[in-house]
Amino acid sequence: MRAQPLLLGALAPLALAAAGAALAVQRPASDDPRAVVREATRAVQGDSVVRVRERWAARLRADSADRAAALALATIARLTYDYDDAERRYRRLFEGAPAADRYAAYARLGLAQGQDTHGRKPGEEDLLRAARAGARVAGDSAAEAEALFWQAHVLAPVYGGDFSLARLDTALRVLPQQGADDLRAACRCRRAHILAVMGRPGGVDSMAVASAFARRVADPDAEAYCLRGRGTALWVRGASDSALAVYDTLAALRRRMHDRGNLAVVLVLSADALRGRGDIGRAMPLFREALAEARASHNLYIEATVTLGMGGIALTLNDHATAARDVGEAVAAFEAADDSGSAMLARSFLPFVSIAAGDYARARQEVHAVLPWAQHVGDWLHVQELYTVLASAEMRAADWPAAARALDSAAVAARKVGASAEGTLAFPRGRLALYRGDLAAAEREFTRYLGGLDSSHRIERHETRAYLADVYARRGDLSRAERELTAAGDELDAWRAGLANEELRTLAFQAGATEANDRNASVARVLAALAAGGRADAAFALAERRRARELAERLVRARALHAGDAAAAPASSDRATPATTSAARDASPKPAARTTAASVAAAIPDDRTAVLEYVTGVMGAPTTLFVVTRAARGAAGVRPDETGVRAYVLPPADSLVDDVARFVALVEGGDPRALARPLGARLLDPALARLAPGVTRLVIVPDGPLHRVPWDALRLADGRYVAERYAVSVAPSATVLAELWRRARDRGAPSVQPVHLLAYGDPAFANEHDAPSSSAAGDAESYRSAFDSAGGLPRLRASADEAELVARYADVSEVRLREAASAAYLKHAPLSAFRVIHLATHALVDDRAITRTALALAPGSGESGFVGPGDLAALALDADLVVLSACRSAGGVVVDGEGVQGLTAPLLEAGARTVVATGWRIGDRSTVAFVDDFYRAMARGLPVGEALRAAKLDAIRRGAPPREWAAFTAVGDPLVAIPLHRPAPAWRAWLPAVLLALGAAALAVYWLRTLRARTADAR
Repeated sequence: MRAQPLLLGALAPLALAAAGAALAVQRPASDDPRAVVREATRAVQGDSVVRVRERWAARLRADSADRAAALALATIARLTYDYDDAERRYRRLFEGAPAADRYAAYARLGLAQGQDTHGRKPGEEDLLRAARAGARVAGDSAAEAEALFWQAHVLAPVYGGDFSLARLDTALRVLPQQGADDLRAACRCRRAHILAVMGRPGGVDSMAVASAFARRVADPDAEAYCLRGRGTALWVRGASDSALAVYDTLAALRRRMHDRGNLAVVLVLSADALRGRGDIGRAMPLFREALAEARASHNLYIEATVTLGMGGIALTLNDHATAARDVGEAVAAFEAADDSGSAMLARSFLPFVSIAAGDYARARQEVHAVLPWAQHVGDWLHVQELYTVLASAEMRAADWPAAARALDSAAVAARKVGASAEGTLAFPRGRLALYRGDLAAAEREFTRYLGGLDSSHRIERHETRAYLADVYARRGDLSRAERELTAAGDELDAWRAGLANEELRTLAFQAGATEANDRNASVARVLAALAAGGRADAAFALAERRRARELAERLVRARALHAGDAAAAPASSDRATPATTSAARDASPKPAARTTAASVAAAIPDDRTAVLEYVTGVMGAPTTLFVVTRAARGAAGVRPDETGVRAYVLPPADSLVDDVARFVALVEGGDPRALARPLGARLLDPALARLAPGVTRLVIVPDGPLHRVPWDALRLADGRYVAERYAVSVAPSATVLAELWRRARDRGAPSVQPVHLLAYGDPAFANEHDAPSSSAAGDAESYRSAFDSAGGLPRLRASADEAELVARYADVSEVRLREAASAAYLKHAPLSAFRVIHLATHALVDDRAITRTALALAPGSGESGFVGPGDLAALALDADLVVLSACRSAGGVVVDGEGVQGLTAPLLEAGARTVVATGWRIGDRSTVAFVDDFYRAMARGLPVGEALRAAKLDAIRRGAPPREWAAFTAVGDPLVAIPLHRPAPAWRAWLPAVLLALGAAALAVYWLRTLRARTADAR
């Protein structure tokens, strides 16, 4: 989304809960309704609410008809968020009251304000209309003006800015000449606020005059309202830093006033302003604080607004599934509250979600559904935003004339707002020029836009520089393209460095300040151009800057801390401690050194291993494949780079998405032969044709849709499966892979200590039910993926056999079954002694939301049984191997730059060197044989990657289909070797018992014979 945040509009009609009737004209009579409301308000804002409430309660107990006491108690209940009690008291005051009753007018005003604060819109307009009529009949011009003020405030999204201006002008006319300065200040500030948002002349000057008047009045409520209007006016003018400073002042004032409802409003304004300029790191905690304050004040409206704001952050981070959920929830909440204006503003976010999903026709419909309303209310900043979104949809649909028309309409709206709004249109104009091939215009617009961004707009600067690099690459100016893309990376690195939140840093490389997610297309095109132009090493280094940076930085930090501890520890201490790993995790990560092809080539342990790294993009951008080997090797007609890296430009990923999805589906449950060879030819043949014959291992760093490819099941030119020629593994990045290899090298010779193994199997689930048995359902198989159609977790009886089987391969094993296979033990026990951890259980993996990804273990000891990615990352491991023998345990959300965010990356972060996981459903019984083959191969001395291939070859020789063996993949360092031993043959286990039995039998025979002989002698 562009810089102007839509939530500024969403919050415009929100009432100031502590203002309302507190914007009062002081009167000397203590029982004057306005004075009563003012006293109650000041008690809540100060520290005397308990004393004042008791005094008014005592009056009401003494006289149940005391209307002043009833109004005071109703006001206190409203301002302390007891809405039900407030409504009961207010209704008693105005139901059945005569038309000229002033208390009835103030009761209606108070109830309307309470409903507004609570987020319950129905009936609010009727209450304000009745309050105004009653005040007019009673001759209370201040109360009439206050009703007009709130009508302008609440009904602006329904009737528009001109309606609100007319109501405020009327309010200023009817106010008494003396004693109403606080309400007069509020009306002036609100009026100037509307003028500024609508781009009307005089808005800025009016705000300055109104703010000065409010300061002279020295009323906290009036001052608060003017601060809010001033902050919004500054934001509209593009003075974001000044606006945020004003919001900070306003938040401090609201805290002093104990006004949690309006504090939530201010926090949302600040958070959305920060989000609008890409400062997600500061916006997120403010949104969370706003949500806490909204819940404390029972403000349903703000809760929905915060949800909408979090949806906006999800859009910025290109987390489209979360965005769709949050925006949908916000729209539903506003519609349920019959708040049509806020619902319209929330619907403004829907086109972004549709564009991300590729549904451009729907995006057009959603824009046109909101546009008439935005034009009607005169919110031209919003109108400009909508037309810009429409232009983006047309660009993605490649309808350049329609995109140009939409941008022209956006420019008309922007001129009504001001120069700062017009300046933001340079960016979409640059994109359109780029797509049309008008490189001169694209360079001009992007340069203009970049020149208007200060250093705080890191995401916008990153995006703009990436597009400029694309411009230069298309011109053939590769040196300038490389410099610009390097500068774009510097901008993003600077932004990441300021993020304290690990989750945000993980999502950094897919963040975008615009409504388009096609910036990665420009990056992919530039890297392909550099690779094709003889700059493969530079292209590879730039690609690695965007790969698994968060994970790599944490691994580097952990190694540094471990090395420091090792220097101070006894020489025999060759294993990391939980404290060491925990410190590494908790410390602020330092950036990893820049990764080059030469550094990766130097880290590769042998000549048999090649690293294949892919870079993909959208919108027809080509795919680039980098191949790094330990040493440069020549081939006919090809001159390898001196660093050992070669680059190949492959077909666009767009053309592969459908085939990859079909191939995975066929491998899992059909006949994949029709696609296995074509995909293998497109993805692997160019590189494999030029690899040295001695290369037998491929470590693949996938990207985009290629994360889902079951590489082993592809076919080579000779018809064989890839697994029949190569041991294939995957890695999040070449940087992570090199770091794992450096860690192994620093460790030195393998430890001679006994191998400790932890095996989980057959956990006792809370909602467990028996899986179909072979006797009842023939060959029915229970799958190790969570929640089946019965809504529960089927018991995995064969997983107990699997756990006991793998335990036989280690020197020292701990097998935990049923209740002992608990989440509590995994999360809280010291695990650093285990070199192998084997978890045979269910997994829940969601490819759209990381929050719905977890391993299922036994509950208990305060644990639910579900162990999520965050829990896994928090483990203190020093394991050579973790096996996730569960369905789809290698899956998860694919995050641009960081790769798959599921269950494997957190385990690498926690200290595992290799994780074996699965790409799809695996059977409970059929898995046992494959796992046995895998461990048997490791016991023969094969490293993990080779052992996994050996198990696959055994399965192929047995005639097993790819779905049974291609699901398993090694993530991390495939060269880890673990000194397991082959378990004794089964006959060895029962031989001692047989010998003992035979010995006992022989002894018995001997004894009987001896006894008989003695008996015979005695005779």
